[in-house]
Amino acid sequence: MEITLDNNCLISLDTEDKDLPAIRQIVGLHTNGVARVFIPAIAASENQQGGKLHATFREFEQFLRKIGCYDCHLLSPLGYYDVTYWDHCVYGPSELEEPIHKILFPKIPFKYADYCRLCGIDPNNGVIDKKWRNAKCDGLAMWCHIHYGNDVFVTNDSNFHKATKKPRLMALGAKEILRPKEAVQRISKWLASPTIELT
Repeated sequence: MEITLDNNCLISLDTEDKDLPAIRQIVGLHTNGVARVFIPAIAASENQQGGKLHATFREFEQFLRKIGCYDCHLLSPLGYYDVTYWDHCVYGPSELEEPIHKILFPKIPFKYADYCRLCGIDPNNGVIDKKWRNAKCDGLAMWCHIHYGNDVFVTNDSNFHKATKKPRLMALGAKEILRPKEAVQRISKWLASPTIELT
């Protein structure tokens, strides 16, 4: 089973909130070679506790080491100027990205230029607006999960679980979107499957 942890799961590991035990169990399965855990590299571009950003990708890798996720696999997102890290993204258009964005953030324009026009922001002021950036990062996290064909997207972000959004994301190829505790239960059933035991 291939599992994607979003940035909120990483924050849970860092802050040791209520989801900590479940997420540690999931990471433990990766460490023990039972399942494979992936982290979208776009998490390096997301706001951390206190609203700060990682200054470098190396700093993000140090953060992963601190929370016990350094050995997890990274998924490269689509590249965006002033959002992604050049050596940790892929380039080229994707027909999958915009539909994901429109499901998750129907009121936020997909293109930054359109967002700036709507909000009266100068697109050349040298700083990507926080709201659009956060939406882009969430959309690219889901893009990574679907594009690379993983099985379970684990997040405690309620936006991914809304009844108006979750089924549509699954229809695009997300397969399963679960909260950390739900994911542990799902993985436990998968491990108990006779089919899995035979392979």
